[in-house]
Amino acid sequence: MYLGKKILGLIPARGGSISVPRKNLYPLNGKPLILYTTESAGRSEFLDAVYCSTNDDEIASIAFVQGGCGIIPRPDELSTDTAKTIDCVIHALTFLSEKGEDFDYVMILQPTSPLRKTEHIDGCIRYVIDNDIPGCVSVSKIPYLPVLIRNMNAEGHLFPIVGGCGTVRRQDVLPTYYVDGCLYMWSVPEIIRKGSDLSLNDAQVGYEIDSDSGFDFNDVLDIPRCERLLNGK
Repeated sequence: MYLGKKILGLIPARGGSISVPRKNLYPLNGKPLILYTTESAGRSEFLDAVYCSTNDDEIASIAFVQGGCGIIPRPDELSTDTAKTIDCVIHALTFLSEKGEDFDYVMILQPTSPLRKTEHIDGCIRYVIDNDIPGCVSVSKIPYLPVLIRNMNAEGHLFPIVGGCGTVRRQDVLPTYYVDGCLYMWSVPEIIRKGSDLSLNDAQVGYEIDSDSGFDFNDVLDIPRCERLLNGK
């Protein structure tokens, strides 16, 4: 709890994955991927409860026994490749509310961010509640100017992502950031108000973290770099 606000830590971890089979249990540096998130969440000063929403018995067992999380059984229809995370969040809030557990805010912690630190979780909580922000996402700085980023078709033709002249001085443009998927914090009333139409990525306020901590493990090619970062290299 922070300033009287009750905060849920929610780890959405379905069993399926296309890019890396059983990704949420991948033995990263010998430890199941999901445990990096349960551990950082478990050390938080402000999270009142940490739950894992999953449709997978093995994930549930590891998150509960080794990670110390409560478990929310996730319906199969909310566990497909096309299911939206916001619907999983709404289901979790409803499930807990029916058991008498209600919260003012929910912090969504994806297991694919194993370099997230507890200080990021608690720092974001302070920032959101101190400033009465309805929705916030973590962002990392992009080292490239957006006017220099291009799409390219099969014929090699380039198409600018944004308009404007490509000749520009870096010091003349505002820093550019991307939503890194590490932290999402939303007020429960805002989620209830917008329902399934809410896009977690579209919060209008960002909480900056460094790009290494915001690393998103999504592909088998990410494994070597992720392990190097975890080892401090």
